[in-house]
Amino acid sequence: MINENTLNNLLKWRTFKTNVHMAANALKLSDKDATQELLNELMHHRFKRYSTSQLAELVTAHDANLSWAITYGRLDLVSKHFKSLGKRAQMEHAAELEDVSTGIIKLANDNGDTTDISEFKLQQIIAQFPTDKTRLFVDLALRYGKLETMAVLKLNNKQYQRRIRNATSYAVKHSDKFSRINDKTRSRQLYMLNSLNELDAIINETREGNIQDWIDGHVKLVNTLLSESTVRYQGAILNHWETASNADQYAFIRECISQQAKAQAWLDQSNAAIKEAVVSNEA
Repeated sequence: MINENTLNNLLKWRTFKTNVHMAANALKLSDKDATQELLNELMHHRFKRYSTSQLAELVTAHDANLSWAITYGRLDLVSKHFKSLGKRAQMEHAAELEDVSTGIIKLANDNGDTTDISEFKLQQIIAQFPTDKTRLFVDLALRYGKLETMAVLKLNNKQYQRRIRNATSYAVKHSDKFSRINDKTRSRQLYMLNSLNELDAIINETREGNIQDWIDGHVKLVNTLLSESTVRYQGAILNHWETASNADQYAFIRECISQQAKAQAWLDQSNAAIKEAVVSNEA
């Protein structure tokens, strides 16, 4: 059980909020619905081992083990969702995630070339196709290529090629729907949100790594964040995080949190607009 005070503290915990965002992206839910789904999963499984008083103490202390419980609870929730999809799950769980925390995966074509894409963006693209049958085919074909898709769906070469032509024809005919998914602004916002979610997970120790490594891997983004922040000695943040002043560290993190919230809000509005446009086109 969880009392109201503990629940409020849990809802404010950045580790919990980050995992809510990730679950919402993976399952295409609103943050409100994802919050409820994650709470249900945690209360019925990962948190069952704790008494009401123990859970209250651990949440207040931002206990590291409880952070992991929240993260794995979110992974359990997403896993159960894809398992419920039947045949699609046979391939879903074979996916090699490039980065579990941000949901970045590699799409491979039949020549072995790969393209990085976020799980969220891939699901948004697939959702534009008109039927569950077509969505399943496109999902498998993009993720795993021709041979594995044929094996899972029991297609011969002629059937596979016909489905490819039909899917391509639909995408060309309804290019306006797909352009709303693939525009550069949306890509930038997704990159911003995924990257800052990754940093948030490092800060809250739900992901291995350190802040300097994250900075080194996101130099262009960090420079943009610094230019908008009140950090006084920007070079120290960029090159020597551990020796930067507390004031500058806090100023940088505040800017990251602000931009993370703005990116999430932009994507929420974009998702609502896309949904409205799709419904209008189908009406």
